[in-house]
Amino acid sequence: MRTLADGALETIKAAVKRLNSLYVPKVSVRDLSAFTRQLATMSGAGVPLYQAMNTLWDSMEESRLKVIIGKIKDKIKGGTPFSECLAEYPETFPPLMIGLIKVGEVTGLFEKTLGKYADQLEWEEDFQSKISTMMIYPLIMLFVGVSVLVFILVAILPTFVNLFSEFKQALPLPTVILMGISSFFTGYWWVILAVIIAVIIMYTRYSRTEKGREVIDTAVLYIPLFGMAMRKALLTRFSFSLSIMAGSGVPMLQALSITGETIGNAVLSKYIKAAAKSVERGSNLSQALKDVPFFPKSVIQMIQVGEETGKLEDVMSRVAAYHEKEMELITRRIVIMLEPIMILVMAAGVGFVVIAVLLPILGLSSIVK
Repeated sequence: MRTLADGALETIKAAVKRLNSLYVPKVSVRDLSAFTRQLATMSGAGVPLYQAMNTLWDSMEESRLKVIIGKIKDKIKGGTPFSECLAEYPETFPPLMIGLIKVGEVTGLFEKTLGKYADQLEWEEDFQSKISTMMIYPLIMLFVGVSVLVFILVAILPTFVNLFSEFKQALPLPTVILMGISSFFTGYWWVILAVIIAVIIMYTRYSRTEKGREVIDTAVLYIPLFGMAMRKALLTRFSFSLSIMAGSGVPMLQALSITGETIGNAVLSKYIKAAAKSVERGSNLSQALKDVPFFPKSVIQMIQVGEETGKLEDVMSRVAAYHEKEMELITRRIVIMLEPIMILVMAAGVGFVVIAVLLPILGLSSIVK
């Protein structure tokens, strides 16, 4: 006879299984980059698209990308254009990739446009890797520092709190403050956890709204040093994307529309879409960007030179390389500044704890003498 506990356990298992089936991991930039580069290489070697897709699908490990590629190759076999197949999975294939491939299909430059997008993905992967590498040390220091302080407050100090509560003399102010903090952490840890979870949920929901995304992205751009690094990163991404599309023969209006959707910042996206409207009315790109406060005059002048000489692809590639180096330099400065600041903050926190613990002990020893 099944007990109530057995029934509840089976219900929980079914719920967990259902949740696991609903969770679908996203395709990483690295996996998409490897797939695009391999497909571009095989297309350049003259391998038919369906055969290339089938070969890649067969060599992939089990993953979400393999499932999608399997569905796409079957539709290609049925005669559906590659770009239309990709457009059915917008959460996996960005608009830039779909736009470039569509242009390649129309112009007969499929191999070239696919190779250009592979360049874009490889650059994006390298770009993210550089940022992660630069920030990992400060983040580790922050994690260690917070962990040490929380451990002292929760695991070590309660012993001293019980000892100090037996003192019949007035305790020093630092000790009183420390005892209060320790008591709060041990007695109301669930409140702290609830507040943290609530803040994360509220921030996540707000950031998903159009207004919230714009407010957050605007605030990020005005953070000292970090905001400047973000501006350089966005300029780099804008310039590199435009260079890729200019070299692939994408019309400027379509290039701006795609870049505005994929740039990753609501403020710059708004500016780019406004520039696209100016281009639609007959302006060239440099004229359309003159009234945009985000773009430095030097970048606009470089764009104008590229338009006049017909070498916009090469010019934008150089602009991207320059601002990428600037971004790396600013990021290094941020890391160099953060290291001593975090060490000082950690030292101050530990020093305060040591002083707060030692003061009453020293006071007791003087009374005993």
